[in-house]
Amino acid sequence: MSGGGARAMLGGSDDRVPFGSRAAFDTGRWASLVRGVAGVFAWRRGPGRRVFGPAGRDYGLRVGLCIAACTAMALLLHPEHWYWLPATATFLVKPDLGPLFSRTVNRFAGTACGVLVFAAAGFVLPGAWWPVVMVTAGGALLPFATRHFALQTVAITLMVLSFVHVSGAPEAAPERIVDTSIACLIVLVVGHLPRLADPRRRVGPRVGAALRCTEAYLRQVLAARPGTDTGERLALRRAAYQALGEARTAAETAAAELLAHRSGAPDWPTVVKAAERIVDATTAAAVRLDQGAQRPSEEEARRLCAVLADMAAALDAPRRHRPRLLPPPALESAPDCATLSDVAAELERMRGYAGAV
Repeated sequence: MSGGGARAMLGGSDDRVPFGSRAAFDTGRWASLVRGVAGVFAWRRGPGRRVFGPAGRDYGLRVGLCIAACTAMALLLHPEHWYWLPATATFLVKPDLGPLFSRTVNRFAGTACGVLVFAAAGFVLPGAWWPVVMVTAGGALLPFATRHFALQTVAITLMVLSFVHVSGAPEAAPERIVDTSIACLIVLVVGHLPRLADPRRRVGPRVGAALRCTEAYLRQVLAARPGTDTGERLALRRAAYQALGEARTAAETAAAELLAHRSGAPDWPTVVKAAERIVDATTAAAVRLDQGAQRPSEEEARRLCAVLADMAAALDAPRRHRPRLLPPPALESAPDCATLSDVAAELERMRGYAGAV
């Protein structure tokens, strides 16, 4: 790898400063490291970020719209059990239950099966104790139903209908079918509104968080001296991989949505894979540096970390508020030091993916 190509890539000059000198990451190095670790964890785990970020605002808006629509509909249909419909919609709109379309289908199928089983038990089982049998069956099914949303819904439906039947509302079974159908329809309509269905606002911030963790990890790798304690590095690496796991889950969920493959939709799993390769390349660079490989210059390291930070900001912000991905430093090749070749190459691919997000 030629030094000219690398310096052109990073926008640096021909005046190189040895990375091992006191000038490289020397001033306030430990203070910067502590601030970096604290900033990463505060950004990722702070309740304010999760609540007031784009994903948190969209989730709150979805819940509010669904509850308002379901409450109005329930008050018109059956005021005595008006709370069933908004409660069903609130549970359906939870983002940690998988893709929206599949969980609504599973919820309707599970409720219908539960109602049919409950009605059949009322005809077949003798005496007044058959609701107790249904409650017992539903409770026994719960430990085995955690892996499938429809089966879990069957178990819960059996238990709820049994309690309601004993309390003096034997006509509740048909109402549950109607309520579930209306709630599923409302959640599907609200969940696929143009603004609320945009995966950029749900997946982008998580990928951006992973890149922020990666940038802090890379900065620590480049700043550490041989023989220093690796505890901070390991903590930053764990944070990066944990953030990547969260981003992958969000990307896979977005890819499985009903409108995920419409024209112009970003390939979020590919974006996350590129981010994972950047973290892997940073880990490999740390191993090479520990084994005595030549360290890059201060300017190369600073610019590479700056590109990572800019990439995270671009993915983190919604499209109309996002910072522009700056062409300089254009990552056309690898740095002069082979230690960061893979990092620069993967970052260039990532920049191409992010341009379409």
